[in-house]
Parts: sequence; structure tokens; C-alpha cells
Amino acid sequence: MQTGIRNGIIIAAIAALGVVWQRGFDAIAIGASQIITVLFVAALIGFGYTYFRQNRLAWLVLKPWQRITIIVCGLAIAFLLIAGWPLLADRLTPLGYFALLAALVLVIIWVVRESRRFP
Repeated sequence: MQTGIRNGIIIAAIAALGVVWQRGFDAIAIGASQIITVLFVAALIGFGYTYFRQNRLAWLVLKPWQRITIIVCGLAIAFLLIAGWPLLADRLTPLGYFALLAALVLVIIWVVRESRRFP
């Protein structure tokens, strides 16, 4: 009998701890999510920089409008990854948000493929 009461008190204490610390756990989860997002964007920037360093001649062959398009689309992708969802959540569905990201990536791919076509 005493074991059952003791176990019930332990379970209630653990549940109360979860309720009391919910805001703290939410803050930790949100912080971890933001850190992961920043690391992901930093990795994308590092990939872009490495790609540029390995393909300088290909970058110089691009026309000015193609370079500007790639840079603007890359910055838009980085912005959407960092701050886009909170700003667009009331206007776009999650599928629309990912479609916008995919469209920007496809524009970059199209510009690169277009630059490699022979006139």
C-alpha cells in the first residue's frame, strides 16, 4: 500500500516538474532549432564559397544579369531559411513556403544551365 502511494507521488512530482518547466524546455528547444538553422545556413554559404573557388572561370563566363540572379536567389534562400517562415506563416502554407524555396533553387539551376548553352 505504501509503495503504491509513494509511486503515485513520484509520478505526480515528475508530471508537475514537466508542467512547471514547460517554458524552460520550450526555450531550450527553440534555441536548439535556431542554432541548427544558423549552422545549416553557414554550411550552405560554405558550400557556395567552395563551389565558387573551384569554378572561378565558370563564374567569370556568366553574364552580369546571370551573376546578379544567382546572388539574389542565394540571398533570398538564406533569408527564407533564417527569417522567412515567421514572416510568411500567415500568408503561405508550409507547402507554399517549400515551393518558394524550390522555385529559387530551380532559378539558380536554370541560370547555370542557360549559361552553359552554346549560342
